[in-house]
Amino acid sequence: MHKFNLNSSLKNKLVILLYHGVTEDENTGIINYQGKHINHIEFEKQINFVSKNCSLISIDDWLQIKKSDSEVPPYPTIISFDDGFKNNLSVAAPILKKYSAPCIFYISSGMIDSKKMFWVDIVETCIDSTSKASITLNLDQKITYNLISHEDKVRALLDIKKYCKLSKNSQKNDVINELIEATEINPDKKSHVNYQTLNWDEVRQLNSNQLFTIGGHTHTHTILSSLEKDDLKYEIKHCLKKIAKELDQDILHFSYPEGQAHHYNDEVIRILKENGIICCPSAVNGVNDYSEDFFHFKRVMVGFENTPFPHQIS
Repeated sequence: MHKFNLNSSLKNKLVILLYHGVTEDENTGIINYQGKHINHIEFEKQINFVSKNCSLISIDDWLQIKKSDSEVPPYPTIISFDDGFKNNLSVAAPILKKYSAPCIFYISSGMIDSKKMFWVDIVETCIDSTSKASITLNLDQKITYNLISHEDKVRALLDIKKYCKLSKNSQKNDVINELIEATEINPDKKSHVNYQTLNWDEVRQLNSNQLFTIGGHTHTHTILSSLEKDDLKYEIKHCLKKIAKELDQDILHFSYPEGQAHHYNDEVIRILKENGIICCPSAVNGVNDYSEDFFHFKRVMVGFENTPFPHQIS
């Protein structure tokens, strides 16, 4: 496990920690290869550290600080989760409550109470589970991937995900369907505990705790900049409408799926504001100055592809 030490350069910076899942499961094959689900022991160590050494605040606390031009507390830190995995409630929430840590959970409404899997998890499970020695996919050109060794499967996983994240939504869907056919795998979120998502009763359970806030993350976890205008409006509006109906409250917060600079744009921000969203962080790696715009906040995706905790000793 890693050792931590307060990073003095962050005293007056807003740090937003970004997690997806917290797991008690051991990684096997290429499942969770990129570290989307952080180990629960490491997660608790991080939350324990920031609760004792930083000013843990909610995202609304920060907005109020900005609105009132109040003094910034030392080491302001926000905890956030994207997607809506079941382990957010079963594993992460008890740890957050133990340390009285506020947290915002951004959820993809169409994945809640649904058999649907996130497309990135479909790629992962198809490649991990297939018995095929190789597959051929059309990624602008025909590419054959050997799938014999662990290294082969990792290479295919990263390559296919990279292509899909740079493609139009329709192209990405074509690749996913082709992958399912080529690997002869029927993706099932029950195949691994990390793939399982919350149901609406569980979302309401999270929302009932005053420490926690629920925000939107599109309906189907689609990259917003990859969509035509009508589909873009649907992904945002339908997501917010569904969550608002289930929780019986207005939803003011959102986060961009994937969240890199090319995954959202001015049109996306305009439509979010039209639908009442007041803040939408990205997943661009970094910390924030006091002046950072509410729709361009950077976050630190701790553990993903070995991204270090901001106070980690190297």
